[in-house]
Amino acid sequence: MNGEYLADTSVLVDLLRRGEVASIPKDAGVVICATVLGELYYGALVSARPQEQVARLEQFFSKYKTLQTSLEVIQSYAYIKCQLKRKGKMIPENDLWIAAFAKAHALPLLTSDLHFQSVEEMVDVVYVK
Repeated sequence: MNGEYLADTSVLVDLLRRGEVASIPKDAGVVICATVLGELYYGALVSARPQEQVARLEQFFSKYKTLQTSLEVIQSYAYIKCQLKRKGKMIPENDLWIAAFAKAHALPLLTSDLHFQSVEEMVDVVYVK
């Protein structure tokens, strides 16, 4: 592991609101994937002050490495979804994509969402509060 962690939307919302999340490992280099960017942009656009929130997001994101979709991510998504369907333990669609980014890039996932426990194919999941 190279000290980088993929951050789930739940973790980034806390970072945006409070400026820090105490339970994130001290050495964590936060990485953001396209799916999380989409979820946060959506949240900004439906807020009471969309222009202000989008500007805030763009300033926030400029500090972090971002990952775009690739064939490896797409293949990981299909594999994970197939495995979860066979087990009868589906998780929300966007979280499937986030798990696929983590798997494809061999990054541990920082999250507060317990349903990622169903994804056995993940490299590692770090639960934050």
